[in-house]
Amino acid sequence: MSKNRKIIQSTIIIGLVLFSVCAAFLPSTSAGLLFNLQSVVSVSYSGNETEQPVVPRGSIINVQLDITYYVTRGVLGQGILIAYGGKNAFVKLEIVDHSEWLTANLMKDTIPFSISDQKQTSTYNVAFQASENAPAYAQGYITIKASVATMGLIEGFEEEFTLPVFPAYKPLIDPYLPETNTRKIGPMDTAVFPIEIKNLGNAETIVFLVVESVPSGWNAIITSQVTLAESEGSTATAYLVVKPPKGFGYHDDEKTIKISMEPVRADDQKDRGEKIYENFLVESQGFSVYGIEAVLPIILVIVVIILLVFYYLKKIKK
Repeated sequence: MSKNRKIIQSTIIIGLVLFSVCAAFLPSTSAGLLFNLQSVVSVSYSGNETEQPVVPRGSIINVQLDITYYVTRGVLGQGILIAYGGKNAFVKLEIVDHSEWLTANLMKDTIPFSISDQKQTSTYNVAFQASENAPAYAQGYITIKASVATMGLIEGFEEEFTLPVFPAYKPLIDPYLPETNTRKIGPMDTAVFPIEIKNLGNAETIVFLVVESVPSGWNAIITSQVTLAESEGSTATAYLVVKPPKGFGYHDDEKTIKISMEPVRADDQKDRGEKIYENFLVESQGFSVYGIEAVLPIILVIVVIILLVFYYLKKIKK
Protein backbone atom coordinates (compact mmCIF):
# COMPACT_ATOMS: atom_id res chain seq x y z
CA MET A 1 0.00 0.00 0.00
CA SER A 2 2.80 2.40 0.92
CA LYS A 3 4.63 1.57 -2.27
CA ASN A 4 1.57 2.35 -4.40
CA ARG A 5 1.11 5.68 -2.64
CA LYS A 6 4.66 6.73 -3.48
CA ILE A 7 4.13 5.77 -7.12
CA ILE A 8 0.95 7.84 -7.27
CA GLN A 9 2.64 10.89 -5.70
CA SER A 10 5.59 10.67 -8.07
CA THR A 11 3.25 10.37 -11.03
CA ILE A 12 1.30 13.47 -9.96
CA ILE A 13 4.49 15.54 -9.54
CA ILE A 14 5.86 14.44 -12.91
CA GLY A 15 2.49 15.13 -14.47
CA LEU A 16 2.40 18.65 -13.06
CA VAL A 17 5.88 19.40 -14.34
CA LEU A 18 5.05 18.05 -17.80
CA PHE A 19 1.78 19.94 -17.78
CA SER A 20 3.53 23.14 -16.80
CA VAL A 21 6.14 22.73 -19.53
CA CYS A 22 3.44 22.12 -22.10
CA ALA A 23 1.50 25.13 -20.79
CA ALA A 24 4.42 27.31 -21.76
CA PHE A 25 3.28 26.83 -25.34
CA LEU A 26 -0.35 27.80 -24.64
CA PRO A 27 -1.71 31.26 -25.60
CA SER A 28 -0.80 33.85 -22.98
CA THR A 29 -4.40 34.80 -22.17
CA SER A 30 -5.46 31.21 -21.44
CA ALA A 31 -2.32 30.45 -19.44
CA GLY A 32 -2.62 33.72 -17.54
CA LEU A 33 -6.02 32.75 -16.24
CA LEU A 34 -4.72 29.39 -15.16
CA PHE A 35 -1.42 30.37 -13.57
CA ASN A 36 -1.67 34.12 -12.81
CA LEU A 37 2.03 34.82 -13.41
CA GLN A 38 2.96 38.49 -13.12
CA SER A 39 6.29 40.31 -12.80
CA VAL A 40 6.34 42.85 -9.98
CA VAL A 41 8.91 45.61 -9.39
CA SER A 42 9.11 47.98 -6.42
CA VAL A 43 11.50 50.90 -5.92
CA SER A 44 12.45 52.37 -2.55
CA TYR A 45 15.15 54.80 -1.44
CA SER A 46 16.68 56.37 1.62
CA GLY A 47 15.07 59.69 2.47
CA ASN A 48 18.28 61.37 3.66
CA GLU A 49 19.55 62.37 0.23
CA THR A 50 16.17 63.62 -1.01
CA GLU A 51 15.15 65.41 2.18
CA GLN A 52 18.33 67.48 2.37
CA PRO A 53 18.18 70.65 0.23
CA VAL A 54 20.38 70.48 -2.85
CA VAL A 55 22.79 73.38 -3.37
CA PRO A 56 22.34 74.86 -6.89
CA ARG A 57 25.42 74.21 -9.02
CA GLY A 58 26.84 72.27 -6.09
CA SER A 59 28.20 68.76 -6.06
CA ILE A 60 26.38 65.94 -7.85
CA ILE A 61 24.03 64.05 -5.53
CA ASN A 62 23.81 60.25 -5.71
CA VAL A 63 20.68 58.56 -4.39
CA GLN A 64 20.74 54.81 -3.83
CA LEU A 65 17.62 53.03 -5.05
CA ASP A 66 16.62 49.57 -3.84
CA ILE A 67 15.05 47.67 -6.74
CA THR A 68 13.01 44.60 -5.73
CA TYR A 69 11.74 42.01 -8.23
CA TYR A 70 9.61 38.86 -7.95
CA VAL A 71 6.88 36.98 -9.80
CA THR A 72 3.40 36.48 -8.40
CA ARG A 73 1.76 33.14 -9.21
CA GLY A 74 -1.34 31.08 -8.76
CA VAL A 75 -1.52 27.56 -7.38
CA LEU A 76 -0.49 25.98 -10.68
CA GLY A 77 2.17 28.58 -11.47
CA GLN A 78 5.03 26.88 -9.66
CA GLY A 79 5.60 24.45 -12.47
CA ILE A 80 5.89 27.27 -15.00
CA LEU A 81 8.52 28.96 -12.84
CA ILE A 82 10.43 25.67 -12.70
CA ALA A 83 10.37 25.64 -16.50
CA TYR A 84 11.93 29.13 -16.49
CA GLY A 85 14.68 27.98 -14.13
CA GLY A 86 18.08 29.54 -14.83
CA LYS A 87 16.63 32.38 -16.90
CA ASN A 88 16.69 36.09 -16.03
CA ALA A 89 14.17 38.87 -16.11
CA PHE A 90 15.60 42.28 -17.00
CA VAL A 91 14.24 45.31 -15.17
CA LYS A 92 14.65 48.44 -17.27
CA LEU A 93 14.84 51.84 -15.57
CA GLU A 94 14.61 55.16 -17.40
CA ILE A 95 14.08 58.79 -16.44
CA VAL A 96 10.86 59.92 -18.12
CA ASP A 97 10.48 63.37 -16.55
CA HIS A 98 12.15 65.83 -14.16
CA SER A 99 12.00 69.47 -13.09
CA GLU A 100 13.39 71.80 -15.75
CA TRP A 101 16.11 73.04 -13.41
CA LEU A 102 17.42 69.53 -12.75
CA THR A 103 19.79 67.29 -14.66
CA ALA A 104 19.57 63.60 -13.82
CA ASN A 105 21.26 60.42 -15.00
CA LEU A 106 20.96 56.72 -14.29
CA MET A 107 24.09 54.66 -13.82
CA LYS A 108 22.90 51.82 -16.11
CA ASP A 109 19.86 50.82 -18.17
CA THR A 110 18.89 47.35 -16.95
CA ILE A 111 19.23 45.12 -13.90
CA PRO A 112 19.02 41.30 -14.23
CA PHE A 113 17.04 39.21 -11.74
CA SER A 114 16.41 35.46 -11.59
CA ILE A 115 12.85 34.55 -12.53
CA SER A 116 11.41 33.48 -9.20
CA ASP A 117 8.54 34.04 -6.78
CA GLN A 118 11.11 34.93 -4.12
CA LYS A 119 11.79 38.64 -3.65
CA GLN A 120 15.26 39.76 -4.77
CA THR A 121 16.72 43.24 -4.20
CA SER A 122 19.51 45.02 -6.03
CA THR A 123 20.90 48.51 -5.39
CA TYR A 124 21.02 51.13 -8.11
CA ASN A 125 22.16 54.77 -8.23
CA VAL A 126 20.57 57.85 -9.75
CA ALA A 127 22.70 61.02 -9.92
CA PHE A 128 21.31 64.55 -10.18
CA GLN A 129 22.32 68.20 -9.88
CA ALA A 130 20.32 71.41 -9.50
CA SER A 131 21.07 74.25 -11.91
CA GLU A 132 21.76 77.88 -10.91
CA ASN A 133 18.18 78.98 -11.52
CA ALA A 134 16.64 76.35 -9.22
CA PRO A 135 14.10 78.24 -7.03
CA ALA A 136 14.93 77.98 -3.33
CA TYR A 137 12.96 75.28 -1.51
CA ALA A 138 10.58 74.72 -4.42
CA GLN A 139 9.46 71.10 -4.75
CA GLY A 140 11.21 69.40 -7.62
CA TYR A 141 10.98 65.87 -8.86
CA ILE A 142 12.59 63.07 -10.88
CA THR A 143 10.20 60.52 -12.37
CA ILE A 144 11.66 57.08 -13.09
CA LYS A 145 9.85 54.33 -15.01
CA ALA A 146 10.56 50.71 -14.10
CA SER A 147 9.47 48.09 -16.60
CA VAL A 148 9.85 44.38 -17.39
CA ALA A 149 8.88 42.92 -20.76
CA THR A 150 6.38 40.08 -21.02
CA MET A 151 8.19 36.73 -21.04
CA GLY A 152 5.98 34.01 -22.46
CA LEU A 153 3.42 33.24 -19.78
CA ILE A 154 4.77 35.82 -17.35
CA GLU A 155 3.02 39.15 -17.76
CA GLY A 156 5.18 42.26 -18.02
CA PHE A 157 5.23 45.17 -15.61
CA GLU A 158 5.46 48.97 -15.90
CA GLU A 159 5.17 51.66 -13.24
CA GLU A 160 6.53 55.14 -12.53
CA PHE A 161 8.20 56.26 -9.29
CA THR A 162 8.93 59.83 -8.23
CA LEU A 163 11.90 61.14 -6.23
CA PRO A 164 11.35 64.53 -4.51
CA VAL A 165 14.12 67.13 -4.75
CA PHE A 166 14.38 70.45 -2.88
CA PRO A 167 16.96 73.07 -3.95
CA ALA A 168 18.63 75.06 -1.19
CA TYR A 169 18.92 78.85 -1.00
CA LYS A 170 21.87 80.24 -2.90
CA PRO A 171 22.88 83.52 -1.19
CA LEU A 172 24.88 85.03 -4.03
CA ILE A 173 25.09 88.74 -4.84
CA ASP A 174 27.27 90.79 -7.16
CA PRO A 175 28.07 94.36 -6.00
CA TYR A 176 29.13 96.91 -8.62
CA LEU A 177 30.51 100.43 -8.10
CA PRO A 178 29.42 102.54 -11.09
CA GLU A 179 31.43 105.57 -9.93
CA THR A 180 34.55 103.81 -8.60
CA ASN A 181 35.53 103.57 -4.92
CA THR A 182 37.87 106.57 -4.65
CA ARG A 183 37.05 110.25 -4.34
CA LYS A 184 38.94 113.52 -3.77
CA ILE A 185 36.96 116.24 -2.04
CA GLY A 186 37.40 119.38 0.02
CA PRO A 187 36.98 119.30 3.80
CA MET A 188 33.64 121.11 3.46
CA ASP A 189 32.32 118.63 0.86
CA THR A 190 30.57 115.25 1.01
CA ALA A 191 31.51 112.10 -0.91
CA VAL A 192 28.59 109.95 -2.13
CA PHE A 193 29.25 106.43 -3.47
CA PRO A 194 26.40 104.54 -5.20
CA ILE A 195 26.58 100.75 -4.81
CA GLU A 196 24.59 98.66 -7.28
CA ILE A 197 23.85 95.13 -6.03
CA LYS A 198 22.67 92.36 -8.35
CA ASN A 199 20.89 89.20 -7.21
CA LEU A 200 22.59 86.08 -8.55
CA GLY A 201 20.74 83.88 -6.06
CA ASN A 202 17.51 81.92 -6.36
CA ALA A 203 15.14 83.67 -3.95
CA GLU A 204 14.07 87.14 -2.84
CA THR A 205 17.05 88.47 -0.93
CA ILE A 206 17.58 91.23 1.62
CA VAL A 207 21.09 92.68 1.67
CA PHE A 208 22.14 94.23 4.98
CA LEU A 209 24.85 96.90 4.68
CA VAL A 210 27.04 98.01 7.58
CA VAL A 211 29.93 100.47 7.93
CA GLU A 212 32.55 98.21 9.49
CA SER A 213 35.27 100.81 10.13
CA VAL A 214 35.56 104.58 9.83
CA PRO A 215 38.56 106.79 10.81
CA SER A 216 38.36 108.91 13.92
CA GLY A 217 36.86 112.30 13.20
CA TRP A 218 35.26 111.12 9.97
CA ASN A 219 31.55 110.40 9.50
CA ALA A 220 30.14 107.64 7.26
CA ILE A 221 26.56 106.44 6.85
CA ILE A 222 25.17 103.80 4.48
CA THR A 223 21.77 102.55 3.32
CA SER A 224 20.93 99.95 5.96
CA GLN A 225 19.31 97.42 3.63
CA VAL A 226 18.01 96.83 0.11
CA THR A 227 15.67 94.13 -1.20
CA LEU A 228 16.39 92.17 -4.37
CA ALA A 229 13.54 90.45 -6.22
CA GLU A 230 13.63 86.68 -6.74
CA SER A 231 14.29 86.88 -10.47
CA GLU A 232 17.96 86.39 -11.25
CA GLY A 233 19.66 89.63 -12.23
CA SER A 234 17.35 91.96 -10.30
CA THR A 235 19.20 94.97 -8.86
CA ALA A 236 18.92 97.64 -6.19
CA THR A 237 21.13 100.61 -5.30
CA ALA A 238 22.51 101.54 -1.90
CA TYR A 239 24.50 104.69 -1.05
CA LEU A 240 27.52 105.35 1.15
CA VAL A 241 27.89 108.97 2.32
CA VAL A 242 31.25 110.09 3.73
CA LYS A 243 32.10 113.40 5.41
CA PRO A 244 35.71 114.24 6.39
CA PRO A 245 36.73 116.34 9.39
CA LYS A 246 36.02 120.01 8.61
CA GLY A 247 37.56 121.84 11.53
CA PHE A 248 39.04 125.26 10.84
CA GLY A 249 42.32 125.20 8.95
CA TYR A 250 44.08 123.44 6.13
CA HIS A 251 43.44 119.69 5.61
CA ASP A 252 45.32 117.03 3.66
CA ASP A 253 43.93 113.65 4.76
CA GLU A 254 43.53 110.32 2.98
CA LYS A 255 41.46 107.66 4.74
CA THR A 256 39.77 104.31 4.02
CA ILE A 257 36.21 103.35 4.98
CA LYS A 258 35.26 99.66 5.05
CA ILE A 259 31.72 98.34 4.56
CA SER A 260 30.09 94.89 4.51
CA MET A 261 27.17 93.45 2.54
CA GLU A 262 25.35 90.35 3.84
CA PRO A 263 22.72 88.51 1.72
CA VAL A 264 19.79 87.01 3.64
CA ARG A 265 16.78 85.04 2.38
CA ALA A 266 13.74 87.31 2.70
CA ASP A 267 11.40 84.48 3.77
CA ASP A 268 13.71 83.25 6.52
CA GLN A 269 16.36 85.62 7.83
CA LYS A 270 18.13 82.75 9.58
CA ASP A 271 19.22 81.61 6.13
CA ARG A 272 22.25 83.84 5.55
CA GLY A 273 25.17 83.99 3.17
CA GLU A 274 28.72 85.13 3.67
CA LYS A 275 29.51 88.82 4.02
CA ILE A 276 31.16 90.65 1.15
CA TYR A 277 33.52 93.51 2.02
CA GLU A 278 34.40 96.64 0.08
CA ASN A 279 36.84 99.50 0.80
CA PHE A 280 36.41 103.15 -0.17
CA LEU A 281 39.28 105.66 -0.30
CA VAL A 282 38.54 109.35 0.32
CA GLU A 283 41.09 112.18 0.10
CA SER A 284 40.21 115.43 1.85
CA GLN A 285 42.35 118.38 0.75
CA GLY A 286 41.85 122.10 1.15
CA PHE A 287 41.13 124.91 3.60
CA SER A 288 38.15 124.88 5.89
CA VAL A 289 36.62 127.98 7.47
CA TYR A 290 34.21 125.86 9.50
CA GLY A 291 34.42 126.88 13.16
CA ILE A 292 36.00 130.23 12.41
CA GLU A 293 33.45 131.86 14.71
CA ALA A 294 35.10 130.09 17.62
CA VAL A 295 38.50 131.64 16.94
CA LEU A 296 37.26 134.93 15.49
CA PRO A 297 37.45 136.84 18.84
CA ILE A 298 41.03 135.70 19.28
CA ILE A 299 41.88 136.79 15.73
CA LEU A 300 40.27 140.17 16.33
CA VAL A 301 42.24 140.63 19.55
CA ILE A 302 45.48 139.73 17.72
CA VAL A 303 44.65 142.15 14.90
CA VAL A 304 43.87 144.92 17.38
CA ILE A 305 47.14 144.28 19.23
CA ILE A 306 49.12 144.35 15.99
CA LEU A 307 47.45 147.60 14.95
CA LEU A 308 48.17 149.16 18.33
CA VAL A 309 51.81 148.09 18.17
CA PHE A 310 52.18 149.67 14.72
CA TYR A 311 50.42 152.77 15.93
CA TYR A 312 52.75 153.27 18.90
CA LEU A 313 55.85 152.44 16.89
CA LYS A 314 54.86 155.02 14.33
CA LYS A 315 54.15 157.57 17.07
CA ILE A 316 57.54 156.95 18.71
CA LYS A 317 59.36 157.55 15.44
CA LYS A 318 57.76 160.95 15.15
